[in-house]
Amino acid sequence: MKKEAPAPSHNETGIRARLAVVAETLERYAQRGVFRGFSQDIRPTKAVFRLLWHRERVFQFSFEAQKNTMRFPLVLPNVDAEMFRDLKEFINIRCTPELLDHRRIDPRKVQIQPSRRNGHVALTMQVLDGDDEYATRKLIHLVHEIFLTFLLDGRYYDYLVENFDLDPDRM
Repeated sequence: MKKEAPAPSHNETGIRARLAVVAETLERYAQRGVFRGFSQDIRPTKAVFRLLWHRERVFQFSFEAQKNTMRFPLVLPNVDAEMFRDLKEFINIRCTPELLDHRRIDPRKVQIQPSRRNGHVALTMQVLDGDDEYATRKLIHLVHEIFLTFLLDGRYYDYLVENFDLDPDRM
């Protein structure tokens, strides 16, 4: 007689549902053409997504439901201490009430922790209220703003040329 697999626990069902919310949110961005490539690897408690995105780079986005964390382990390479300070300030401003609601990151819902190791910047977002769709959208928007606002404000021209093989004559 064949044994039936045990029914998933309430916790396992909740984790799967949360992983699905994140996957569906990212997939909608891919379907709209925000990413030029998209793949996913969903496991029982963690999902890893690969996004072909800014500057034709592949970004890895991971979500660990049990830890309530979303992470981009490498957003920017070769960032010096001064640029990292500027980036942290840019991120902090995104969490202030002065920004319009649709542009602001609500610190009651998520916390963002930028980190720099060996010059490489990672972003980790802690989901505080279980709203995984909100957190996913805000983390994607933040990375998008880093590339389209922070890096293009004029101070980081040399950084862009050196780290993203940009042709200075075509910028």
